Amino acid sequence: MHMEFTEDMQEILDEFIQEAEEIIENLDQELIELENNPTDTELLNQIFRGMHTLKGGAGFLGLESIINLAHVIESIFDKLRNGEMQLDSNKMDIILEGIDIIKNSIETLKSSNEIPDMEDIADIMTKLNDLLEGKEVETATMQENVTEVPQSDAPEANDQVPAADNTDDKESEEYEIIFHEDVDPAIQNLIRRYPDKNITEILDELILLPPEERDMDLIMKLDELIAQNKDVDDLIKEKRKKETASAPEPAPAQEPTSKPAVAEQKPTPKKEAPKPAPKKKKEESETIRIDIDRVSTLMNLVGELVLDRNRIVKLTSRFQGNCDDIEAIEELNEAIAGMSRSVSDLQEVVMKLRMQPVKRIFSKFPRIVRDLAKKVGKKINLELEGEDTEIDRSILNQLEDPLIHLVRNSIDHGIEPPEERIAKDKPEAGTIVLSALQEGDRIIVSIEDDGRGIDAEKVKKKAIERGLITPEQAEQMSDKEAYELIFLPGFSTVDKVSDLSGRGVGMDVVANVIHSLRGAIEIDSEPGEGTKITMKLPLTVAIIRTLMVGVGDRIFAIPLFSVVEIIKYRPEDIKDVGTYKSLMLRDEVYLFFHLNELFDMEGGHENKFVIIINIGEKNIAVAVDDLYGEEEIVIKPLGEMLKDVEGIAGATITGDGKVVLILDIKSLINDKRNDLIGVI
Repeated sequence: MHMEFTEDMQEILDEFIQEAEEIIENLDQELIELENNPTDTELLNQIFRGMHTLKGGAGFLGLESIINLAHVIESIFDKLRNGEMQLDSNKMDIILEGIDIIKNSIETLKSSNEIPDMEDIADIMTKLNDLLEGKEVETATMQENVTEVPQSDAPEANDQVPAADNTDDKESEEYEIIFHEDVDPAIQNLIRRYPDKNITEILDELILLPPEERDMDLIMKLDELIAQNKDVDDLIKEKRKKETASAPEPAPAQEPTSKPAVAEQKPTPKKEAPKPAPKKKKEESETIRIDIDRVSTLMNLVGELVLDRNRIVKLTSRFQGNCDDIEAIEELNEAIAGMSRSVSDLQEVVMKLRMQPVKRIFSKFPRIVRDLAKKVGKKINLELEGEDTEIDRSILNQLEDPLIHLVRNSIDHGIEPPEERIAKDKPEAGTIVLSALQEGDRIIVSIEDDGRGIDAEKVKKKAIERGLITPEQAEQMSDKEAYELIFLPGFSTVDKVSDLSGRGVGMDVVANVIHSLRGAIEIDSEPGEGTKITMKLPLTVAIIRTLMVGVGDRIFAIPLFSVVEIIKYRPEDIKDVGTYKSLMLRDEVYLFFHLNELFDMEGGHENKFVIIINIGEKNIAVAVDDLYGEEEIVIKPLGEMLKDVEGIAGATITGDGKVVLILDIKSLINDKRNDLIGVI
């Protein structure tokens, strides 16, 4: 069904889609948590509120299929939270299927303004309604009430005054409702018409009316009350039992005589008094949604400002030696110092705009693990740690696919079947821990399982069979070095291919993605105990600190996070070991390269310094001619034509206007990788 929206409604639609995506993003994790702990009332209420919000937004836009799906799922959760239904795995399967259809509907609505027709969702609606009605067999009376409510709504909506009068006649036999003076008369009529319902339930009644019968102004007023945490009791000043039929007439005159009744109900006004405070707090913590392109543009402008600051600082240092006006130089330095602080603060704030918690992708994994574990007949508990850790959005977006592949590997190859685990005296259910934490300017993301681990000897044997390494290299390799063979293209240790993993593709892609983000990936494993895969990633991809080095008349930038140590170059420490040279340093042996040799450049001056650089599991030594110190730089991409150049991560412009290439040492030695297996 194609939906047409006016320009004004399109803006509301965009807001709805963003809110719906956030709700659904959290739902997968919340539903799996609920399946593990079905009596968690707070979680049930949270999911119920999410579905209610989704239904309300869809109702405002007239998205009938989404309204109906959200309503029946919301009704199921209403039964669950009221203890009228018990949750089990099969019920959750049906609920998740319904959520998936809502998710797909939101995606098609976003991309093409299309939503499913009612006949398209007939099957899942039947399943969900059967689920709802199946549990109502024990409480048939309540089920009758539920099904009758929508049928009785329409005539009341068409003829509101008589409906309200009828209700008032019924209520007049029991009590009179006196509202606070600021309560909208239309809201008063609704409350009188639905005396046994709260604000949320009254809103449901309006949303479920046909589009032409919905009073959108009333719906918005009710939404505003819900946002203010107000319910029916907060709007009612007093409910008084009627002793005579004429009691309603003199209500204002009898108010003084009812003072004791008001005094007895002081808890109600007290409850009302603090209401404005939470509302204020909500307004203070309110957020706005900004298009990511605008943030990226702002980040680029701040990057240019950082470059301008660096240039001004360099120019000032030149003036200091040529200017006799010491006082002017001091004032200039003070002004530059103040500007530098402001630019740094601005840079930090703008960088934080791009930061998002890893929960945005972590929240998808409880559902993934649940479905895959069920598919392969394993019992697996997923633990999430450090979900609030923040990382640059562009890194987070690229991290999702590698994480999914690693989790699938843990489920398929790592965690043993229940009977095998029991035979090994392990708990029947395996555990996968997905965690994130910040260490300095790096984010550490790891996936750990308590499964069968990796057999290093089996890895070496497979690598020899595939011609990836020689038997001599295998003998020299440690277990940790053997694990790195898993990241070679086409490598796989499984004898039988499954539909989850094991086709020899994926792990090399995972490593390539992490390396493209200037990160590192490593494996630790203990046969029979489990495996841990750790990824170390930069906080942001836009601005980094680097070490400026020189070779001949060229200047290069090396990311500072990969620099381990800098030492003086001494020819006597360099030894020939096989094909390559090695550096001997404090009883350690490091593979040694001249930077100019890696680029096939002619050597300039005599090497003066050696930089120990970390490239994953190992450190290597690289000789350079000159050191120019640390500098904060803005990374500029090389563009489509040069993006695949080995050894170059990007470029930057220094304070004196020069274009400097940023080195990626790991990719620089990629062409030598096979020869270096067992060496680094």
